[in-house]
Amino acid sequence: MNSLSNRSQLSDQISKEAAGRAIGRIATGVYVITLKRDGQFDGMLTSWICQASFEPPMLTVAVKKERPIFASLQVGSDFVVNVLSKNNMQIFKNFARPYSEDFDRFAGLKLDQNSKSAPIFSDCIAYMICTVQQIVESGDHHLLIAEILQGSAINPEDEPMVHLRKSGFQY
Repeated sequence: MNSLSNRSQLSDQISKEAAGRAIGRIATGVYVITLKRDGQFDGMLTSWICQASFEPPMLTVAVKKERPIFASLQVGSDFVVNVLSKNNMQIFKNFARPYSEDFDRFAGLKLDQNSKSAPIFSDCIAYMICTVQQIVESGDHHLLIAEILQGSAINPEDEPMVHLRKSGFQY
């Protein structure tokens, strides 16, 4: 019985690893969610965004439950999705860095000075201004279902940044 149990655990581990490799092959875009909280800019790098509706235009965004930014992403909250291109490596690097109080993720990045909403990067491919309509629990993440209120393609000729993972069980 003990060897059967060990084989079952090994089989479960191999199955999970194989599933993780398969999940990791799901290509996703790379985005920076930005918002304004108490007059300060905040943001996070994400790749788990998907269109959810044509009419009204909506999308889903997955946010890990422990992320501090989630407290500002409640129903009725506005945020911006900035779509990154391969030319946006500095934006990517600033937001891929681990959080540090003494590092301003927006420092040195070009922002749309006319934006009354959350920060919009002047050289991203596109942006969408969204409002959270609903929040759904999804395992270790929350799914934000958001309506797109406004959007624009800024640099549509740029090639989108695409992300693949070695395992679907880690970022």
